[in-house]
Amino acid sequence: MSKKGHNILIVGGGFAGVKCARSLAKKRLPVGTTIRLISDRVHFEYHGALYRIVAGHSPLEICLPLRDTIDTKKVDIVEDCIDAIDTKKQSLTGASGSTYNYDTLVLALGSETVYFDVPGLQEHSYGIKTINDALRLKRHIHETIQACTKSATEKKVCGGNFVVIGGGATGVEIAAELAVYGKRVAKKHGLAPALVQVELIEAQSRILSTLPEDFVAPIEAKLRSLGVNIFVNRAVTKRQVGGVMMKDMTMKTTTVIWTAGVRAHHLIEDAGLALGAGKKAIVCSHLKAKGYDNIYIAGDAALTPLSGMAQTALQDGAYIARSIARELHGKKPRPYNPLSSIYAIPVGPGWAGSMWHQLRLYGKLGWMVRRVVDLVVYLALLPLGKVPAAFSAHRRVSESCPACKE
Repeated sequence: MSKKGHNILIVGGGFAGVKCARSLAKKRLPVGTTIRLISDRVHFEYHGALYRIVAGHSPLEICLPLRDTIDTKKVDIVEDCIDAIDTKKQSLTGASGSTYNYDTLVLALGSETVYFDVPGLQEHSYGIKTINDALRLKRHIHETIQACTKSATEKKVCGGNFVVIGGGATGVEIAAELAVYGKRVAKKHGLAPALVQVELIEAQSRILSTLPEDFVAPIEAKLRSLGVNIFVNRAVTKRQVGGVMMKDMTMKTTTVIWTAGVRAHHLIEDAGLALGAGKKAIVCSHLKAKGYDNIYIAGDAALTPLSGMAQTALQDGAYIARSIARELHGKKPRPYNPLSSIYAIPVGPGWAGSMWHQLRLYGKLGWMVRRVVDLVVYLALLPLGKVPAAFSAHRRVSESCPACKE
């Protein structure tokens, strides 16, 4: 790497991108080094807590303006959406028409939703990838339940039935919160709470299929105790008005929430990088894209064992910052050796299942572990003085978050 006039470009304002930018800003880098973070939004969204918005919490709880998280004297923050990556010219093109050149590129683009070509699914389902998605779903829940109060019995049953597709962590969290929050909303609007039903559909043989079965069993039991109906070995074949179709059954509903399909951001593939499972970029032991010495891949888009977890993304970002700093000072980067992550799955208010190695905790203790994980995230992304406000349940970090205004 060149030591003078070196341009470091970070693409993505999620866990990995923000952590990398924050860490680089604290490094002593050679004179002339520039750090630029490009994000399609001016705020960071804590995706792991989006389900809380659907259940009525303020969006300000999970919206952190980037300028509150990053030292803007050392990192240039640019709001733009990258449309193309030219690895030969070492440049990126933004939707704004701007061109960004780099000497070192960090791609922390995250993942995007896929619908597996299921007819009607993309057009007639609700996602849960952004604050706007969560706000849209919350409004729909209120409007649908309110409409049920004026409907015939059959339409009441259809309107009060919420179908969550995908038994991963997000699907479980959403289904559990809806089972509690939906009944509360129904009571508020004068609808019998019993008419609110939540169906959780999973194509695999069990929910949370990537986690140990003995760990998942109490979580499944808790879901059922909340009234969530779980259907496994059911693949959705079609979404139509008024219902969702599977191979051997149809469910009547006006609300389908899709959490089942994700893949690495399409720009990873468009850039011509070597891909593995889930269209993720194949990386070496230094998190560099296969065949490239100056392109790092971080977070969900990297083909690593624990890719997809917020804790992993934070570790990726910190490691990449250390590696870049070492190379700029003429030192070889050390191989990546991430710490094992803590799994903490919320299942309704104040209850979670948590796992670290062989340790399992459930209920309030599991929930406390989940809150510790939240605290770790805030400590990793915010100056220490801003952490208490961000960690509290109903705080207002800033009014400068456009997505936080309903």
